Amino acid sequence: MLFGTIQKRKFGTITGAYSIVTDREHYDSQITLTDYEAKIVISHFGKENINVGNVQSNRLLSSKQFRLFPDGETINLNIVYPKPEKTELRLYISSRAKFKPNGGAVWFMFCKNDDIWIGAMPEDEWRSESSELRQDKSDEIYQNSINDINTLRIAKLKEHDIYTRDRKIAIKRMELSGYTCEFDSSHKLFISRFSKKPYLEAHHLVPMGLQGKFPKPLDAIQNIFCLCPFCHRAVHHAVEPLARNIIENLALKRPFLEDFKLDIPDLFNLYAVEEIK
Repeated sequence: MLFGTIQKRKFGTITGAYSIVTDREHYDSQITLTDYEAKIVISHFGKENINVGNVQSNRLLSSKQFRLFPDGETINLNIVYPKPEKTELRLYISSRAKFKPNGGAVWFMFCKNDDIWIGAMPEDEWRSESSELRQDKSDEIYQNSINDINTLRIAKLKEHDIYTRDRKIAIKRMELSGYTCEFDSSHKLFISRFSKKPYLEAHHLVPMGLQGKFPKPLDAIQNIFCLCPFCHRAVHHAVEPLARNIIENLALKRPFLEDFKLDIPDLFNLYAVEEIK
């Protein structure tokens, strides 16, 4: 899979790809590169500089230099076209060469400063590091400001919100939703002791942390969805299939993603809930 916005920002690159290491690939010590991974390798080394045949047929041409993430140590791994028709590109992984990720891990490669980097990490760590939602540490402050009516408390809360979010926009969206959960209007809500309204939380479908990437404001009524506490927590913390279901359902309710040149798979990537293959 190609790097999304978050991976590009994290690794400081404009091109990269990642996939899951299968148990068989780990056992066989070889990975067949996907189209995206193959394009990165061919672009960096040049197709004419990749050996055709087994490693033993030309060890020098088979050996390629990589930088190992995160420390940048230089390592050498073998890459070959095992078949004359060059329809398959194969990377050989090796503990001796300091790169042999376990089955189930996410391995990745990217280009930066004329080097090609390679690395791996457990899938849960990859998803945690890749999620844009991890950036919003003041979301609870924002939610409390929406569900309060005390002017002084609201003003103090807003001082600690790391993003410029207008609670009035969120309240307007709640009014438009009829104070119901926009994923499932049948979800039961309790009454807030402060606002005396059904308790809902406002969720920016395109995360506010990406505002610098878009000329249009993300704190806009079409990008805000009212969710019950269960659904809001599920978007942030649920297993991937449930989170994807909620995200897709919300995205289809209001077709505004094209305004930001995004689609539903892009959203899955931003939330780090995509199905990694």
